[in-house]
Amino acid sequence: MSLKTCETIIEKLKDTNFEDELSICDKASLYLLHGCLNTVYHVNSDEISSVLLKISSLIDFATEKLHAYPYKDVPLCWRRLYTDASIVKSLCEIFIALRTEKEKESWKNIVKTLDMALVMTGAPGNGRKEMIFHLIKEVENTIKNIEENNRESNNITESLTKRRIDDNERENDFEKRIKLENTNLPTIKFPIPKLSSPSLATFTSHVNTLSPKPIILTSCLSHWPALSTNPWADFDYLLSVTGKERIVPVEIGAKYTDNSWTQKLMNFEEFVEKWIKNPTNDGDIAYLAQHDLFAQIPRLKEDIIIPDYCFVDTKPYFISCNHVQYTPPSDVIINAWFGPQGTISPMHTDPYHNLLAQIVGNKYIRLYAPSETSKVYPFEQDGFLGNTSQVEIETPDLERFPLFASANYLDCVLEPGDMLYIPPGWWHYVRSLTISFSLVFE
Repeated sequence: MSLKTCETIIEKLKDTNFEDELSICDKASLYLLHGCLNTVYHVNSDEISSVLLKISSLIDFATEKLHAYPYKDVPLCWRRLYTDASIVKSLCEIFIALRTEKEKESWKNIVKTLDMALVMTGAPGNGRKEMIFHLIKEVENTIKNIEENNRESNNITESLTKRRIDDNERENDFEKRIKLENTNLPTIKFPIPKLSSPSLATFTSHVNTLSPKPIILTSCLSHWPALSTNPWADFDYLLSVTGKERIVPVEIGAKYTDNSWTQKLMNFEEFVEKWIKNPTNDGDIAYLAQHDLFAQIPRLKEDIIIPDYCFVDTKPYFISCNHVQYTPPSDVIINAWFGPQGTISPMHTDPYHNLLAQIVGNKYIRLYAPSETSKVYPFEQDGFLGNTSQVEIETPDLERFPLFASANYLDCVLEPGDMLYIPPGWWHYVRSLTISFSLVFE
């Protein structure tokens, strides 16, 4: 990690026109941000701790503002303030680490500072996201060098034989949990039709029919590095690409309709080791769900190829259950879904075309047409769960929801390499049969 990198970023931050989005923030916050930015590189080792304390207080203040609104309604100025303050804080932490020769843990905290800005705000502002990516890369290289130096100096000679045996036992258990056993296989009663690598013309014609139906697209993903040369089923590879210290938002609980469901930020290594590879038996399940992982860790995007089907010309359409016209987004939105066996996405509906690509493991999926809406008993439309069914799909309470017994559906087990097209307005329920990694293209 070089001081030159830090100098360059400081100059870019100083070039900011503080009369733009940040100007709506209160003047005291801007004054403090200005002061920390202008002094961070010039103070001595004793004074920089004072700058770090001030900028950390500014981040705490911005955090309060972020939590005062629903995420989609947070004013841009507070997201900008949190982002810029986080970058300045990371620079303080880097200067302290360089001047005092801090060990690996200090550098890990710097990655956390920067990741929190990405997760909490999306890092808005001219070049801010690129600054953060560059700093994270530099810090991760520093951590890697420290680890290599420690390995060389320690000359580890502990019982490698026993460790290899333990590793093999864990690997054998892990292999069993990532493969679908016949005993886990649900009975498919109304299978979804399959098409092998259909042409764009065929797919376009299908999605633009008056009432398109779900189809499974096969033989479309085998060329992805994530399923071949850089397999995401190798979680050690995933950890090496994402970075063990990267912070990700994780849902705790089998499904978001449970009263005990909550969310937590944790580093990616903890999530993989504790919740995926070596899950506990206390009944809790963790799920990295509906997360824009590629915006946070762009390197992963090199292992996939956005399907051409995402770019077919689709027309504005009406969702029949609420008669709302919906215009497809101009850009492809990609979200990641990564978790252990047993994760559940309760039955819900989305107002857009979905392509669900299965990369690792298997999922059971059941779908109901918009015409079945009255039989799946949605929660109240004006609430947070207005697009979600109240019914436990595989164990329904037919006394409370008697019409559900007559609801028609389609179902399937999605396998690695499969891609499921879900039309707008279709209700869909998803349960992981194994450890699973999926992507959804909207």
